This record gives sequence, structure tokens and C-alpha cells, in this order.
Amino acid sequence: GYGFDQIRAAAPAPGVAALVLVLALLGAGSKAGLAPLHVWLPLAHPAAPSHVSALMSGVMTKVAVYAFLRLVFDLITGPAWWWGLVVLALGALTTVLGVLHALMQRDLKRILAYSTVENIGVIFIGLGLALAFQAGGKAQAAALALTAALMHVFCHAQFKTLLFLGSGAVLQATGARDIDRLGGLIHRMPASAALFLVGSAAISALPPFNGFVSEWLTFQAILLSPQLPEWGLKFAVPATGALLALAAALAAACFVKAFGVVFL
Repeated sequence: GYGFDQIRAAAPAPGVAALVLVLALLGAGSKAGLAPLHVWLPLAHPAAPSHVSALMSGVMTKVAVYAFLRLVFDLITGPAWWWGLVVLALGALTTVLGVLHALMQRDLKRILAYSTVENIGVIFIGLGLALAFQAGGKAQAAALALTAALMHVFCHAQFKTLLFLGSGAVLQATGARDIDRLGGLIHRMPASAALFLVGSAAISALPPFNGFVSEWLTFQAILLSPQLPEWGLKFAVPATGALLALAAALAAACFVKAFGVVFL
């Protein structure tokens, strides 16, 4: 049967459960934009109208996160410790790859699209931590990591919608998305500039905005990694934390560039 209660009652063998994890990562990861399955996302978002891009980034990619949560955290019980390692590695790769690509773009909407890839990586880092702590029997740490991931889902939906609508206002007013052709718009569009600045600060994880709260919670979960019994995770989780810190700094640089060139 397809009922959730029936699926929970029929606990699969470890090999089948691992196959479910792999298929969930392929299916949900490709819909969410998890590297290396993210290549469609930077092509689709700039092609769509800005309000549709906001919906795609803020809501559609999160449906895939929900599907992954439902399959791996709810319907399949008893994760192995290496599940967290796999999800962590993919999340860290996605985060760094997304922000590096965003830094190289000159199209305002492509910057935001690659930033979505980066933030999906941040969410999956939280989910990987939750799986690792759950497998290690650390329920409170797992709850903290899962809370951080869900908080980032909610926060990203807010600030990325704001940024895509801001880019739509710029496109509507100027007819251009190439940031090299823009500049000084703060004088003509002060309200849009102020709102885009708020979104840029939030996505750069600067306090007191919501992006800071969710990334701070993720770092708090990372700092609990010495509780994990497996040595592979004891090394992998701090390395992931370092990559997350690098990505946060690069994201701030990316949006300093985007806001500065477009509006200043």
C-alpha cells in the first residue's frame, strides 16, 4: 500500500533503505538543485518572469526538501551513520559550488539562481547533520540540526522571494539584467534599493535578519559534532563547518557586488 502507516510498519532491510536514500537524493536532489543535479536551475530561473522565479526558488525547490524529509526521516527509520556523511558531503559541495558560480555571474537573475543552489546546500548540510546525530542516538542534537534546516527553508523562501521581486523591479524599470549595464539606481528607485538591501543582508547571514538565525543554528549543531561516536563524522563535520563559513563569506561578497554595482 501507499499509506504512510503501512510503509512505516513494513521496515525495509538495510540494503533497501540505503537504496531509498540514494533514489531520494537523485529525485529530490534534482528537483531541489543539489549538485551535481543543479544544472537546470540557473537556466530556468532567468528565463522565467521574476514573480515566477520567486515562486520557483522560494516554494518549488522546497517541495523537494519536503519529499526528502518525508521519505528519509519519516518513512524509513533507523538511518546508518554513513547516510549523514553522504548528505553532508553533497550539501557542502552544493553550497560551495553554488556560491562560486554566483560570484562569476554578470546577470542579476543568474546570480540569484546560483544563490538558490548554495542555500539548498545549506539546508542539506542541516539534514545531513540531523541524520548523523539521529544515527548516533543524539536526539537533542538531531532536533537542533533539523530545526536549523527547516528554519533555513522558511527564511530562504522569504529573502529569495524579496530578491527576485527586486530584480524584477530593476528589469521592469531598465529592461536590463546585466549588472555591467546598471548603476546608481538608488537615486531613481530608493524603495526597491532599500528592500533589495534588506534581502542582501539576510541572504548574507548578517544579524539581525532571518538568514543569520538559521545559519547560526546550523553552526551550533556543527559544534556538537564531538558527541558523534564515528571518527569519520568527527572529521567530516568540522570540515563541512569550515566550508559553510567560507560560503557565507563568499555570499556576502557576492551580494556586496550585486547591490553595489546595481544600485550604487
